[in-house]
Amino acid sequence: MSELERPVVVGVDGTDANLGALLFAVDAADRRQVPLELVHVVPDRVVISPLVPVTPLDLTDTGATVLRTAEDQVHATSPDLTVESRLRHGSRATQLLRGAAGAGLLVVGRDDRPVLERMMRGDTAASVAARADVPVVEVPAEWRPASSGHPSYGVVVVGLKSPAYADAVLGEAFAAADERGAALVVVHAWKLPSGYDEAAGDDPALADWEREATEDLEQLLRPWHRAYPDVPVRTRVVHQHPAEALVEATAEADLIVVVRRVHGSPTTAHLGSVARAVLRAAACPVLVVPPSETGVIPDLVLEEAGGLLA
Repeated sequence: MSELERPVVVGVDGTDANLGALLFAVDAADRRQVPLELVHVVPDRVVISPLVPVTPLDLTDTGATVLRTAEDQVHATSPDLTVESRLRHGSRATQLLRGAAGAGLLVVGRDDRPVLERMMRGDTAASVAARADVPVVEVPAEWRPASSGHPSYGVVVVGLKSPAYADAVLGEAFAAADERGAALVVVHAWKLPSGYDEAAGDDPALADWEREATEDLEQLLRPWHRAYPDVPVRTRVVHQHPAEALVEATAEADLIVVVRRVHGSPTTAHLGSVARAVLRAAACPVLVVPPSETGVIPDLVLEEAGGLLA
C-alpha cells in the first residue's frame, strides 16, 4: 500500500467525549482521500458485581452497536467516504495500536478524567501516543470542523527543540499546514534551570543565545521553505518553559505537532514531560510524531542542519 493510500484509523468508544475524535478522523480522511477505519475494543476482562453479571457476548453486542452508531455518524457527515469497522478484544491501547498497523494516522480522543483516576485505570490516549509506530492525533472532546461554524485560525504550530528529530516533526508539520492551506508557526522555547534565570537577569548572553538559536532555526528551515513555498512560516524563539510556550500557542491554532523523543528503555514506550503536558492541556488537537518517522523533503536533499540549543 502506498503512502497516499494508507487509511486513517480512529478509536471509537460510543461516548459523547469521543465525537471530536470521530469528526477529526472523518475530516482527515476526506482531506487525504483515503478510507476511514473505525476500531472499537471490547475489554476481555471486566470487574463486575456478582449481582450484575456481564458476559463476553453482552459486551460484544454492545461493541457492535457502538460501531454501527459511529458508522451512521460518519455517513451523515461524509456520505461518500469509504468506511470499514473492526471489533477487537483485549487491552484498548494494545488493540488500537495493532489496528493501526500500516495506517497513515491514528486518531484518539482526549482522556479528560481526573488525574488520579487516569493513574489508577490508565490513560489510553497517552499510552497509544507513547507507543505508536505511526503519527497519532489526540483530539479534545469539544473539537468540531470549521465547516460546522467553529473557528479556524489557519495556523499549525510545531514545537522544535533540536535537530535530532527535526526531519520527523517538520515533515509532518509542513505537510499538515500545506494540506490545510495554513500558516506554520515554529516555536523553539528554552529556559535556564531554576535559579539561573534570576541570576542571569538581563545578562547579554541571553540575547546572544536567542539570536544564535534563531539563526540555527532559519538554517534548519531553509530546505523546507523551498519544498513548501506556499506555506507561510513564522518562527518564535522564546525564553520560556517549553510546555508553557507550546500550550499558549495552541490558543489560536488548528493543530500542534510535537515529536515523541526517545526516553528510557524501551526507547519507544515513553512520552517526554513536554509532550505529556501538551497532550493534557492543548486547546487544539495534538499530533504526536514517532521518532522513527522520517520526514522527507519532496524532491530535495536535506542540507546539514545547524545546532539548536539542546
